[in-house]
Amino acid sequence: MKKAAGKRAALALTVLLVTALCFGNPPASAITYAQPSPTVYSEKLTVSKGSPFEATFYFVQPDSTHKFNSITITVESSNDAISLKKKTFRYDADHNEINTKVDDTDYGDVDFSLTIPELYMKRVGDGAGTLKFTIYYDDDKSKTYVAQKTVFDPTGTSSTTEDQGKLVVQSYRLDHTPVKEGEKFTLTFTLKNTGSVVCDNIMAVLDTSTAEGVSINGVTDTQYINSLDTGATATISYPMTCLSKMATNNYAASLILSADELSKSITSKVFIPITGTKTDKDDTSTTASKPLIIIENYDYGGKAVMGGKEFNLAMRFKNTSAATQIENLKITISSVAGTDDKSVAGAFTPAKSSNTFFIPKVGPNSGFSEQIALIPKADATPNSYGVTVAFSYEAVLNNKRETIEATETISIPLTQSDRFEANEAELQGPIALGDSGQLNINYVNKGKSKIFNLSVKLEGNFTTGESNTYIGNVDSGVGDTFRATLNPTAESTMNGKATFSYEDANGEIKNLVKEFSCEVIAAMDQGDGMSSEPAVPANAGASSPPLWIILAGAGGVAAAIIVFVIIHKKRKAKKLKLLEESDDYDDTPTNPVPPANEEKL
Repeated sequence: MKKAAGKRAALALTVLLVTALCFGNPPASAITYAQPSPTVYSEKLTVSKGSPFEATFYFVQPDSTHKFNSITITVESSNDAISLKKKTFRYDADHNEINTKVDDTDYGDVDFSLTIPELYMKRVGDGAGTLKFTIYYDDDKSKTYVAQKTVFDPTGTSSTTEDQGKLVVQSYRLDHTPVKEGEKFTLTFTLKNTGSVVCDNIMAVLDTSTAEGVSINGVTDTQYINSLDTGATATISYPMTCLSKMATNNYAASLILSADELSKSITSKVFIPITGTKTDKDDTSTTASKPLIIIENYDYGGKAVMGGKEFNLAMRFKNTSAATQIENLKITISSVAGTDDKSVAGAFTPAKSSNTFFIPKVGPNSGFSEQIALIPKADATPNSYGVTVAFSYEAVLNNKRETIEATETISIPLTQSDRFEANEAELQGPIALGDSGQLNINYVNKGKSKIFNLSVKLEGNFTTGESNTYIGNVDSGVGDTFRATLNPTAESTMNGKATFSYEDANGEIKNLVKEFSCEVIAAMDQGDGMSSEPAVPANAGASSPPLWIILAGAGGVAAAIIVFVIIHKKRKAKKLKLLEESDDYDDTPTNPVPPANEEKL
């Protein structure tokens, strides 16, 4: 009987615990989601209105821990600037519309890419060509991710590229004038975008071939500007020098401008006044000029290099002399020190090679190419950093061997990977209708560079006073908590998402979406004349325990009652048995001893 009662108690407790685990609702903050939305990259295009076009998009999924068996991407135009004939693309055993074997790109470690051919896309509006991608993996539609990318800028009603952008040299100046022969001086240009759209990847080349005796001092003839807004201006400067013997004259030079939005380059001529002492009677024909070696062009990949990731710097050199050979040429590559503490020793170091090249001979008007692998510092502040190319060589001039040295500097933009992260949303529930819940999302900038214009947008079946919140710039290593009060509008489940939007160090807009949900229950009736509010609000510091905790507690109480009843019955039975034994003892006959004064019969 004792064992049977114990088994019944254990069985009752087990049933209650299983019921609590199966039907109880865990807190909303315990709901987990997969990694953040992917980052999407693509080239900037120039597309005329009414024209079909093709574009390739590269996706990087943060914190990806497994290979996806299937990927589904749905594409839509956010402002009707693009017409899409096909909107859904898949990768699985039967479809191969998404490339999952992306070997090498300019965007780092890419997880997969999507190429949409011109058969499916056409520009039909004047707005910016922005596409919105909705992505889910392994057919799990409950966890979707959203990313956006702008492939071309807005324009007016014109469809010709010449009307879209135009660059002009607004003015130019010398740091002092007139320039005397043999002096060094600085030539500065002011450029202006007079077109209707932003000009990207502006390249300026200074041509001094028509200014005999005038040359660029220590830098290449090419400079770059990432972008220039409509109506905006920018300045570029060249350090210059002139020969020690020159005639007084205005020497003409040309600045050649090109950009993505220009159908052809634009050339502007400038004049440099120089005061000299050379006359027509001066005879310098018997003196051979020193041969010069220049960097004709160089290439580091076309985009900003990423901190900590190796890249190749390829350079093309040329001996500009038409008559003199260069011998025993030594080229040394070194990094120019930066202005911040993290790059005082230079932002670049050679990878797996020496920083020196040796060339035995370079003939007149001849050229050659060399390249070197460099690694940018992993913690360098995003900026443009200089690389110095030093030349030391010999040449035979007027039957005499001379040693000549020269230096050129090229500039390479450096950026750092974006590592803005946000934790899963915290929202305790259930929430009674008419009450409010507190939403908390912790975020941090783990990247090496600052992010700009961070804002948070809330969407869902609730009302809130923080639907659009602007936070501002967030420095590297800085984090905080976004808080919002949510008011449910109906019973059932309150669903929503928080979209963090910001600009990275390259000016690209990125989004990070965090979803959340919480149960909404009916308002509690507190009696006549009292408002129907829950006894403990959902957003109070000590929230009401969930149903599964209540059921577990009830199970414990029931088990304790059963054990108490069993023990009580056992004690009562034992006591009754003792009393019965006592009664039997009293009924047994005995031989009493007679009193001492009683006489025997």
